Amino acid sequence: MMMFNILVNTEYEWLFEALKTKSPKFFSIKLADLSRPDEKQYEQLVRTDAIIGQKINLSDAQYEAASNLQIIQTLSAGFEYIDLSKAKARNVYVANNNGANAESVAEHVLMVILALYRQLLFHHNSVKQGKWTCLKYQNHGLSGKTLGIFGLGNTGKALARRASSFGLKIKYFDIMRQAALEKELGLEFVFPEELLKLSDILSYHVPKTSYTRHLINCNSLNKMKTGALLVNASRGDVHDENAIYEALISEKISGAGLDVFEKEPLPKKSPLCKLENVVLTPHSAPDKESYSRTINHAIVNLTRVSKGENPIALAVDHEELTRQFLKQFPEVKFSSH
Repeated sequence: MMMFNILVNTEYEWLFEALKTKSPKFFSIKLADLSRPDEKQYEQLVRTDAIIGQKINLSDAQYEAASNLQIIQTLSAGFEYIDLSKAKARNVYVANNNGANAESVAEHVLMVILALYRQLLFHHNSVKQGKWTCLKYQNHGLSGKTLGIFGLGNTGKALARRASSFGLKIKYFDIMRQAALEKELGLEFVFPEELLKLSDILSYHVPKTSYTRHLINCNSLNKMKTGALLVNASRGDVHDENAIYEALISEKISGAGLDVFEKEPLPKKSPLCKLENVVLTPHSAPDKESYSRTINHAIVNLTRVSKGENPIALAVDHEELTRQFLKQFPEVKFSSH
């Protein structure tokens, strides 16, 4: 079989050996910094059939050199750096990780919710510091609470399945309604304004688009149920951290769990770091097993393409889908800025 030539962008250098180990013998895999093309790289691109990378935006010159390029495969759920229209014009597929980290992110979200409801960090420090202050009478249970999920993609679905076993009532909003899952899990579809008002816990699972930037802002937070929890494990661009801080200190919301931030790493001087009613994690929701699933998916997908088959988990143009949704439902407001 002819060699299938793959360039791996240097952002995934830490997974390079794992990719090589799991690849079939007819894969030729090499590292390349696609943000800094040089003459040698253009020579590589001429022979390239596939690229593994996410933080890349190939220039016209790179596309012209890579006339054999068939697919750009990300190892992440996100693909916002890649120009989908440019790839489409060149007949190049763009595919993501097929929800390989959805289960781990869903588990992380539940962990954060439980940590906030059970005041885990406070109680841990109470024991560690020898204070033995127990505030169990202020703890909250999950059963009977309403969980709002904003975005029912792979992660939102994984969260809904797990949360239902805790006795949570689940409402959701997504630009693509999931009728089959509604029936299976007893979910209720509502528009964003209702989701804000009715949720005891609100968790965001949306891609980074022009429509989702600062989706979580002072106005949307003011519409949330007083004392609700806010969780964001999607993209830092989705929220306004100053607005979240103000909502927390005013006790409009009782707590927040954030795994993503507007600027990463989160600056040490961020006022969020001074609060006790937050759980802050360093974009750490994926787990070890999710990367094995990601690599396996990428190898299977690239093998399909090498055999002339269509790949799976093709990137969806969320901007276009959102435009279509808002044309159909012009009265819907994602958030009042």
